[in-house]
Amino acid sequence: MKRLASNAAPRPRFAFFRSLIPPNGFTEHATTARGWWLKDGYGPALRCALEALKDGKADRLQGGRGAVYRVPFDTQSPAIVRRYQRGGFVRHFIHDLYWDHPPRPFAELCTTVIARERGVPTVEVLGAEVEWQSFGFYRGTLITREAQGFLNWREWLHTKPPVEEQRVVTEKILQTVNSMHESGICHADLNLTNILIRNDAAQREALIIDFDRARLFSTPLPASYRKRNLARLRRSIAKLDAEEQLPGQKATLEG
Repeated sequence: MKRLASNAAPRPRFAFFRSLIPPNGFTEHATTARGWWLKDGYGPALRCALEALKDGKADRLQGGRGAVYRVPFDTQSPAIVRRYQRGGFVRHFIHDLYWDHPPRPFAELCTTVIARERGVPTVEVLGAEVEWQSFGFYRGTLITREAQGFLNWREWLHTKPPVEEQRVVTEKILQTVNSMHESGICHADLNLTNILIRNDAAQREALIIDFDRARLFSTPLPASYRKRNLARLRRSIAKLDAEEQLPGQKATLEG
């Protein structure tokens, strides 16, 4: 596995909890209350994107857990800002507070960068923010470039594509997932909303997103982990594909 290089920067409060360092191409910026890892060359634009979010100049998007926003960024594309939010029973008590160390936004940023370096089709990560609270708790944010022209798999199914086109897309997704497994990455939440499909029949492409809590291996993923990932995807289909848009395709997801 490629070793991540360090960039010298001031350390935020509670830094003794953290062992990660920014990957190559990212620089750490910090105050006593906040820490940012921002992609080199985009610092001012990313700060403006975060300010636009705080000023209410952002479009909130539907889908997924937590708050997801589209904010102005540069002439190439908007940025997507995702606020981390708890799931499960604990969400009723601390819906957006975390205590994991190293902080999950920084860990996900590193994993996404490594995934791209290993050839996994995914979005470009631009930055992460941690807002420190008392007693080592924090709120987290991840910033990525929007994948324009893409829909998540669930949204794409709602466009009512022909069955043959569904088969083609399913095969493309399986190839992409296999590529991720061959690169030694175990996704923690492989589901219909974390797979993006280019909405263009002439140029089909699949992206895998949301590498929060993903596990990295220095070799191709063992068979047991591959089966676990595919089982999670099948459960997602059973739960989210309520209209049975994948007739005859689910069997191809058997690991």
